[in-house]
This record gives sequence, C-alpha cells and structure tokens, in this order.
Amino acid sequence: MKKLMNLFKSETVRYLIFGVLATAVYAFVKWLTWQAWHSGWGSETAAQASSIIFAFFTNKLFVFKHESSNLLRDFINFTSGRIVLLLLSIFINWWFIDQHPDILMNLFGLSKNNMVAALNLVVQVLIIVINYLYSKFFVFKKDKNLTE
Repeated sequence: MKKLMNLFKSETVRYLIFGVLATAVYAFVKWLTWQAWHSGWGSETAAQASSIIFAFFTNKLFVFKHESSNLLRDFINFTSGRIVLLLLSIFINWWFIDQHPDILMNLFGLSKNNMVAALNLVVQVLIIVINYLYSKFFVFKKDKNLTE
C-alpha cells in the first residue's frame, strides 16, 4: 500500500492519471452532446472544451500544484498550447495520410490502415510528452513573484 501511495507522489504518474480522466470527460461529453444535438462539430467542440477545462484545473491543482498570481494568463497559455498541438496533429495527419501516405507505408512496409494506426499512436505519445513539458516548464512553472 505504501508503494502505491508513493507512486501517487510522482508528478508524471499524476499527469497520466488525470490525462486518462480528461479523456473520459471528453468521451462522456462527446457522447452526451451527440445524443442531445446530433452535431459532429458541436459535440466535438463541447467535448474538446470540457476536457481542456478539466485538464487545466486538474493539472493546476493536483499535478503541478501551481499557485499563480494570474489564473487567466495560465489558462490562456495552457489552452494556446493545446490548440497549437491540435493544429500540428491535424497537419501531420493531413500530410502523411491524405497527401503522402506512401512515404510511411513504403518506409515501414505497412498497409494504409496499419500506417494510420501507427501514426496515430506515435502522434498521441508525442503530444502527451510535449503537453507535459509545456505545462511543466511554461504554464505551471514556479511564479517568481510568489516565491520571493
């Protein structure tokens, strides 16, 4: 039991746990709003917004335990980073799936379906790592004004 409790002291483990919970929030809101609105873009927008808000507050309070003098600045920085990485993910998918699937298919000898699955896995892992580093070193870094 003590080992389990020590595991929760790890910032990285907390980040992953709350990331899974943010994904669950996304899936639940997506399903709920799809049932209510039957709108792909509407349900996606609501789900993304909900999961970003959930991730912001859980990262701030429980993962990085960040005290801030400017909540709005932190939220804008956090959201901006998420949006930039979303756009990067869209671009990578457009480039390697829609425009040039032969590059990765030939390089790794994969069918298009397997290449898409592998690309999605690699992109998601990279986004998780980049989001963690961005959050830790830019959004939720120690505020010098609060520590002096």
